[in-house]
Amino acid sequence: MSTKTKMRVRIYSFDHTVLENSVRKLVQVILKCEGKIVGPIPLKTKKKKISVLRSTFVYSKHRDTFECRIHKRLIDIYNVNNELVNNLSTLVLPAGVDINIETINY
Repeated sequence: MSTKTKMRVRIYSFDHTVLENSVRKLVQVILKCEGKIVGPIPLKTKKKKISVLRSTFVYSKHRDTFECRIHKRLIDIYNVNNELVNNLSTLVLPAGVDINIETINY
């Protein structure tokens, strides 16, 4: 009985337009190497809120609130071959895009 492998790719970014362009580029590379994909699946956007004092003495109750949003996408890749792994490892993505690749045996 042989084991099959799949790759799970998670992509993170603060800017959703840069993220969509990176996902489009990634899908083109996967399809070029004859891989079968499921996705991209949008995951929940994580919001981080930080409140900072505007002044320490006179206006001590006034605060500024900043928000940072982290957008995420998930792609599952089947029919993984050596060419696909080499192309994914040498793929150049723009600054601000983080990619996490893991292999799963099933």
